[in-house]
Amino acid sequence: MYCYHQHCKSVVVREFGGYESLMVEDLILPSLDGKIEVLVKYGGLNFADLYTRQGLMVDKPLPFILGMECTGIITAIGPNLRNTDFKVGQAVVCYDHNGGMFRTKVRVEPTKCFPLPDFINFKIGAAVFVNYITAYFSLISQGNLKEGETVLILSCTGGVGCAATQIAKLLVKDVKVFGVGSKVKENQALQNGVDVFFSRETFFEDVTKYKFDVILTNEAGSTFSFLQACLKPLGRIILIGANEVVQNEHRLSTFTLLKMWWNTKYIIPSSLIENNRVVAGLHLGTLLEQNRTKIEAVLDIIWDNIREGKLKPIIDSVWPMDDIITATKQLAERKNVGKVIIEIENLGLINVKNVFYCAKRGRKFLFKSQ
Repeated sequence: MYCYHQHCKSVVVREFGGYESLMVEDLILPSLDGKIEVLVKYGGLNFADLYTRQGLMVDKPLPFILGMECTGIITAIGPNLRNTDFKVGQAVVCYDHNGGMFRTKVRVEPTKCFPLPDFINFKIGAAVFVNYITAYFSLISQGNLKEGETVLILSCTGGVGCAATQIAKLLVKDVKVFGVGSKVKENQALQNGVDVFFSRETFFEDVTKYKFDVILTNEAGSTFSFLQACLKPLGRIILIGANEVVQNEHRLSTFTLLKMWWNTKYIIPSSLIENNRVVAGLHLGTLLEQNRTKIEAVLDIIWDNIREGKLKPIIDSVWPMDDIITATKQLAERKNVGKVIIEIENLGLINVKNVFYCAKRGRKFLFKSQ
């Protein structure tokens, strides 16, 4: 994989649909004006990438480049960027909920870039931004998780689920974590800090025996309605996704979308008041657009706790960009424990005149690209 001047290899979706809609193509880069150019090392695959490709965001213009987060090194600064602290050669993590990150180079606004600390390598960095920031805001900021409380985490062995388990157990004292996942992943869930594990196959029967202070769910529809009744008085439930819409590899049908809406539409204000419940939702992308400062503050907390060894990002697997379909299947079929990573870097095909050696990280990077 390589970049020639204004072109680079990219994971492209030209029509909504199944795995066949994923293609790796050589595409032109946007203008560098007002942007930062980053040579991408790794990308983090998220469930939102799956249902975006399948057509959940029906008004999203086609074609588009997949991928919401990546890590890499800055190779050029746009000529109109005079007031930026970013430097050529600096390691960064990039995030854009609109996509565009799964390509060998990206050109993005500075607001989409964040410094990557020296003690975090590129691979680990690609497993942090979406998962840990989502988990932190959901549990700590919105969920207001307190000492001695109980929390139920759906998909506790997924990327956000693993991060949320660690945050609940290691950053809040004496929290009891209940997790939901596939039976075959129970041991990994317990090793990561889950106290009580519910198998997805018997979840609806088992969970009714308990009440929870906080529930973190990535499922809307009827599951979300059911979970509200599992809250204690003054309990909080936070919705962070709609993973249940991904049932197969095909394009989402109008019936599927309508069914999800119908099963989620009953959030009755009087019921919330009578039962003393809080219902919340989190969209990381719009939060970044509205308040970057809050994102930066939480990201600093996460970096510090990783450096101290309290938080330990879990990587399930790493796939070359050309194997994007296989990587997507790993996530869509719920086989992963932790983050699925896309390896995008391949410097073997880059002109050596444009390479310098970074002693601190012990690797070669593009120094500058015009």
